[in-house]
Amino acid sequence: MSLSSALGAAMSGLNVAQAGLDVTSRNIANVGTPGYTRKVQQQTNQLAGGEGIGVRREAAQRQVDAFLQQQLRTSSASSAFLNVKSSMLGRVDAGFGTPDSNSSVAGAIGSLSSMLQELIDNPESESSRASFLNEADNLATKLNTTSDTIQEMRLEAERNIAAGVEQANALLQTIANVNNQIASRQAGNLSIGDLQDQRDMAIDELSMLMDVKVVNRDDGTVTVFTSGGQLLLDRTPVELTFDEHTQMDPTSTYENGGVGTIRLVSGSTSIDLIAAGAIRSGALAGYIDMRDDILPEAQAQLDELAAQLALALSEETVESTDATVGAATGYDIDTAEMVAGNTISLSYTVGGVQQNVTIVRVDDPSVLPLSDTVTAATGDTVAGINFNQPMAGIIADLQAALPGDVVVSNPSGDTIRFLDDGAVGNSDINAVSATVTPSALSGGGTGLPLFTDGANGTIFSNSLDGGGQKTGFASRITVNAALIADDTKLVSYDTDVPMGDTTRPLDLLARLTTNTRAYAPETGIGGSSTPFNGTIDEFARRIVSFQASQSANAARDAEAQQVVTSSLQDRFDAETGVNIDDEMSNLLLLQNAYSANARVMTTIQELFTVLMSIGR
Repeated sequence: MSLSSALGAAMSGLNVAQAGLDVTSRNIANVGTPGYTRKVQQQTNQLAGGEGIGVRREAAQRQVDAFLQQQLRTSSASSAFLNVKSSMLGRVDAGFGTPDSNSSVAGAIGSLSSMLQELIDNPESESSRASFLNEADNLATKLNTTSDTIQEMRLEAERNIAAGVEQANALLQTIANVNNQIASRQAGNLSIGDLQDQRDMAIDELSMLMDVKVVNRDDGTVTVFTSGGQLLLDRTPVELTFDEHTQMDPTSTYENGGVGTIRLVSGSTSIDLIAAGAIRSGALAGYIDMRDDILPEAQAQLDELAAQLALALSEETVESTDATVGAATGYDIDTAEMVAGNTISLSYTVGGVQQNVTIVRVDDPSVLPLSDTVTAATGDTVAGINFNQPMAGIIADLQAALPGDVVVSNPSGDTIRFLDDGAVGNSDINAVSATVTPSALSGGGTGLPLFTDGANGTIFSNSLDGGGQKTGFASRITVNAALIADDTKLVSYDTDVPMGDTTRPLDLLARLTTNTRAYAPETGIGGSSTPFNGTIDEFARRIVSFQASQSANAARDAEAQQVVTSSLQDRFDAETGVNIDDEMSNLLLLQNAYSANARVMTTIQELFTVLMSIGR
């Protein structure tokens, strides 16, 4: 090797050492910088004609474990999802209160029972009647405000989804822009490590909003997908849209278009990401889950409680009377007092097999046919019948819904007759009864329409017309204005009942605290085959306990997931972050290398001086 070649090799070594010092200094300067990963100076043997002539400096690179990075992003998305649920469920739990708190839903029913007991002790006392009605109003107000809070939280989730979609679009655009810069610099063999850090920070932030998968390309760019496989970004990003709704009530659902949905728009293609199940984790999934499932379930619990409370206190049973026509026997039932939502319970035996049928009155035929899940009872078949037609049509519809061995007729007026076929041992009508909800404060039995549907005094009968009266009833329930105007009807349930009589108050207390009812499984309490059965007070306590359990479980899940995420973050930082001790050790090596190359150059200069002095 000539002196000139040696000088070139030493100069290349000096340049590589300088570049290494530059990279090391930047690593040290960025200790603690969020998103910064340690850069490593790369170098290769420089060849000419198959012979080494020095060292060549390559672009500085990062050393990132892509698998660990994807694990961290997946875990971060799960943490964001669970944090949203934990935070919002904690607020729901606070709204429902604790079972033993007087300010809770269950506590309000307990207080109503206590005031009812005082009324039993002093039925003639105006103050006792006023106190009871005041407590009833407090209960209605509690249901109203809790229901309103749930809908406000759903609307808050809607706004957060809108903000999240806007943020996701901005992040996708950032990733696309950095992608282009990386492709350009990599083609020129320039360092792309810092740009990769910038891009990773955007992807990490995007993964907090929605679960994403990243695929690296040979040109240094990345392609981003949802975990469901929908493409979010290739060369250019797609557009995410959200039709935000600014108003929401219990009837607003994803199924009926009452809430917004996230769409992926790419050219002429539009995909509903919520319908496709593409958003499975991240904050957006958390808000969607709260808006469409968890909060509506809480609303359903309140509505069921309000509905059963109103029905339990007001419903009356209409008993049937024996009927015989020739050899056929059965029962007559008077349907004059039935309104939409009221039912007829029919039990018959055909061929030795007993069948129970619940006949539900509807006045809106568009809701027909009804599902067997309309009632919480198990083992019954539901038949919805349009009563908003002449009796001949009602009878025809009933006969069509029942086997021919059960004969339906109309002997007179509003009476419906159910008979067997008259053949011995073939069919039998076992029992018939009806449940009605009277609107009058007196003259219809001891039941009392204490609560009405709204301030206009509409009687709650659990009508299924127009989407169902129960939906959102907790937000509308109020104390019957007619009862406030004449509180003597709390005691005097008929014209000849004196004010000292305790029959109605005692019956109301039994309806509230002793009589059991079956509750709809869609509340999340009990199953379709084993619905929850209990008193109004027991159901109220159960839903309060349910929400407390939901909140506690969500908090535990969020805490456990955060431990996993923190552990992965620590591992990732240990592998990719800057360690001062390592950098200082590397600095000494570079310093020695720089000094050694400089010494080589000094020696070569001295040799050149000696060479030039020869022959003088």
